[in-house]
Amino acid sequence: MTAPHPFGPEAVPRRSMTARMRKFRGKLIVANGPHAVELDEIGTFVFKRVDGSTSVQGIAEQLAAEYDVSVQVAAEDIGELLADLAGSGVVEATAP
Repeated sequence: MTAPHPFGPEAVPRRSMTARMRKFRGKLIVANGPHAVELDEIGTFVFKRVDGSTSVQGIAEQLAAEYDVSVQVAAEDIGELLADLAGSGVVEATAP
């Protein structure tokens, strides 16, 4: 079993101050230092909403409305994505 990540529904993610992003061949590439991640359509949707003030729950509600999925499933998937991005140093968890 894996350890829980810090991006539950009430978490408020923010972009790392040293993260960079670039659109390349229709994909969004986000990087911090030597770590780079290529985001798909959903990942890009989520990353664009990481603003340091919107909670995971808030992003999940937007995603659910746009892509017709449940808010609960969206929040779980967003939490996992953000945990992966945090591992690359691109986003950070902040207190609500």
